Amino acid sequence: MLLGRALDDSYAPEVRMNLTLLTLARLSTNGAFRYVIPFLAVLARGLDISISEIGIALTVSQLTGLLGSVVGRWTDRGSHRLLMVGGLASIATGAGLAAAAPGVWVFGGGLVVLSLGKLVFDVALTSWVSEYVPVNGRGRVFGIIEMSWAAGLFIGVAVLGGITAIWSWRWAYAFSAVVLFAVALAMLVRLPGATPRSPSATRAVAATRTKLTRDAWQFLVSMGFMLLSMQTMISVLGPWLQDEHGYSSGGLAAVSFGLGVFELVSSFAAVRFTDRWGGWRSVMRGGMLIVPAAALFVLTHRFVVVGLIAFAVLTLGFEYCIISSFSVATSLVAGAPGAGLGLMFTANTIGIAAGTMMSTWLYDHYGAATAVFPVVATSCVAVGLLATGLRTQGRRAASVAPAART
Repeated sequence: MLLGRALDDSYAPEVRMNLTLLTLARLSTNGAFRYVIPFLAVLARGLDISISEIGIALTVSQLTGLLGSVVGRWTDRGSHRLLMVGGLASIATGAGLAAAAPGVWVFGGGLVVLSLGKLVFDVALTSWVSEYVPVNGRGRVFGIIEMSWAAGLFIGVAVLGGITAIWSWRWAYAFSAVVLFAVALAMLVRLPGATPRSPSATRAVAATRTKLTRDAWQFLVSMGFMLLSMQTMISVLGPWLQDEHGYSSGGLAAVSFGLGVFELVSSFAAVRFTDRWGGWRSVMRGGMLIVPAAALFVLTHRFVVVGLIAFAVLTLGFEYCIISSFSVATSLVAGAPGAGLGLMFTANTIGIAAGTMMSTWLYDHYGAATAVFPVVATSCVAVGLLATGLRTQGRRAASVAPAART
């Protein structure tokens, strides 16, 4: 009930009573999921492989997000609580496999299981919230829950980084597995059971393809470019700090903590502004910060302080963008929030996979600046698509208003 106090009585009691548990569950999954990126170089050395080789394993695991549309439709028909619990158990199993991996193949398999569980859990959780909260109030709830994304970095990854510095990355994954199984049990006991789906929701899921408008497709494509931009930069962060500036595992954990603070600031901003500005406009405004951040890093990557400032600006913009995107995605398909969210996750996955492959290959062959340079263009494309969509919506609203008065 602690975080539920941030919601007034207009929100369903089920949401207010379980908001803290949902946020803690997200924190535990985000910590396990986000650990790999800042510690790419550490994991590569531990498995005796190159950065690009572990990048391939990571990319394969991220391709599970291509199942987003299928998982979304499945979620809209099933029990959100049981799917959340199953997702948590899958993430824990994947973390356990990674901890015990004798080589890159088992490690990659663990990442696949972990990523698939994360997809199921995230879609089920977001659909559960959408079931109880109308679209004009979701920005506040998602903003609170998504504080766990920041906390997953500056608490989860920082803790796992500390374990890595003291013992090893294997113990970090093992610790995650234990925590995740415990959280899964707590959710199974605390959350209310399944809510029956209405016939209209079932029909909406079946008709997903025909329900998507041109605006919806523009949004999905823009999110793919946005995630490509972010993944490219964040994949470069750890190797850049270690190879060019001599950072240790403890130093990476400290940077993760610092960037997590900026993500938390963006989460607070989403709680305050997303519902007020609207989800679409909020996504665009967040994306607008990525363009100058990428350009600044390309020009100043040899100076660690300025480079980290660029990453801080990037973090502020992207975190606000991604939190606000949930409000838009859950309304893409009327009556079927999971279907719309699943489609966005599919678009995001394509962007993430492309960003991981591109950035790790470019970094291995040409260095940090060249790896990040394409982000200037891809983020501009994303913002341009969102701006075009906003103008189209504005013209449509202007044409409808006179007709409504006649």
